Amino acid sequence: MVSAAGGQLLSLRPAAAPMGSAAFPEAGTVSFDFAGVVEGLPYPSLSSAQQGRFKADFLGEVASIRQWARQQQWPPLPVRELQVLVSDEYKIPRSLVPASIGKLGRMEFPAWKAVAGEAAIMHELVHVHFPNGNRLLAEGLAVYLQAKIGGNRAFPNFGQPLRQVVRELVGGMVAQFAPGKPETLEAVRISDLDRIATPSPLRLRVGKILYDSTPGGQAHIYPIAGSFIELLIESHGLERFRALYARTPLVPFARDAGSAERWEETYGVSLPELERQWRSTIADFSDASAVTAAAQPVRRRLPPDEMS
Repeated sequence: MVSAAGGQLLSLRPAAAPMGSAAFPEAGTVSFDFAGVVEGLPYPSLSSAQQGRFKADFLGEVASIRQWARQQQWPPLPVRELQVLVSDEYKIPRSLVPASIGKLGRMEFPAWKAVAGEAAIMHELVHVHFPNGNRLLAEGLAVYLQAKIGGNRAFPNFGQPLRQVVRELVGGMVAQFAPGKPETLEAVRISDLDRIATPSPLRLRVGKILYDSTPGGQAHIYPIAGSFIELLIESHGLERFRALYARTPLVPFARDAGSAERWEETYGVSLPELERQWRSTIADFSDASAVTAAAQPVRRRLPPDEMS
């Protein structure tokens, strides 16, 4: 269902869509709230035209994620109502952290992102329909699907291939990084991210530098997480990834990032071995885009962003 604040709720399910079932739940409802305040007085955060565009974009992403889920035969978590709030009050998009405290379906978007067309709607829908207690897996899948099927360019890669973005970033994170030499990336440890449980933010120490919940820190960590999940899904298959993902369901008010042993139990190899595979893909500059990126380093804009 669709409404502005206080309006009538309408069904998200198109008339021609298959009915929901225990295996694949029917779509619920959605409400939109664009309330804002200026100088203590009520003032909409978006114009009527901007609200209309954002609603259309949002509903398009809902249709896309449900289509992807059906194609992959991965039923999304059923949500009775999506509560979409767009306001200048919000500094970062959020839906995973609200889910971790029992508010599944609450989605917050900064108004300026909606206006600029940079709201990572698909990213946040992934957190609602496929939340996880392991923050690396939760954020990595959300970044991957935003890049794979999202309808707009958004944080953290803004339309660029994830591996290319990571290649650009690690050149500044690891001074000794050299193309074709994955061993020079050993200071970037995915295993450190794997120990972080939702709702704690991702943090990664590389040498003496800590990349944390600051905008610049997240702009480095999120592409790394997304590119690692990209490797897992596209090189080892979605079925194994789903099995791993199911080991750490999000339980409100609980923390469980999962055991280190679950990686070998699922993939037949340890996480350190999968890390080595990931480093090899990042260090492989054999494709033309990677060579170009290496020859012409990009000064990457660090968005005032942290996804949650």
